[in-house]
Amino acid sequence: MISFISHSPEETENFAYELANKITSPRLICLKGDLGAGKTAFTRGFARFFGIKQGVSSPTFTIMHRYDGTESINHYDLYRINDYDELVDIGFEEQIENGISLVEWPDAFEEYFPADRIIINISRTGNGDDERIIEVENL
Repeated sequence: MISFISHSPEETENFAYELANKITSPRLICLKGDLGAGKTAFTRGFARFFGIKQGVSSPTFTIMHRYDGTESINHYDLYRINDYDELVDIGFEEQIENGISLVEWPDAFEEYFPADRIIINISRTGNGDDERIIEVENL
């Protein structure tokens, strides 16, 4: 496991940028953390490594954003998905075979995900508003 203490959203983005250098396609990355923990900031830095300059934002209401750079990045928010059938309906299984997929709120569906998925846990430390601990499993 890799652990990193971030003191700001910029540090979170920079950590994700460096981590992206170790990831090849296709790959599924589960982003775990409370609301406002920094999952989208992580995705923004990760996407920047692959030359994606367009604004990366949370796909809360659209469920998925796709960004194309030197790799395709699929950014999912599964918070509003109720069951596996809805996951299939949005084409999730096909999309994760094409590019790197970062999935926010993955918990309800992890049994359907590949065993080699990377898990990123982002949590507040309690030491200041912006400090987070980022833990990376299965890299």
